[in-house]
Amino acid sequence: MAKLELSARRFHVLSDPIRLRIVLLLQKQERCVGELCEILQLSQPKVSYHLKLMLIAGLISRRTEGTWCYYRLTTDIQDWIQQECETLLGS
Repeated sequence: MAKLELSARRFHVLSDPIRLRIVLLLQKQERCVGELCEILQLSQPKVSYHLKLMLIAGLISRRTEGTWCYYRLTTDIQDWIQQECETLLGS
């Protein structure tokens, strides 16, 4: 049951439209929070919240340069989904 719950939490990260848009924006290049806020037309706290969930799930990484934080994908999303399904179905 623990694997099932873990997989459900991880898939939940991708179930939100804002997080899916962030994934699409980070596919081609690393971006800072301000850039993401401007493109998504959302407040900084809201974008930071979604980035935090994605960091915890291991989908993105953060690099700090001065007072700026830059985010990038840490994995190919298609590979990540396939691995999750294999883990889930292999139990």
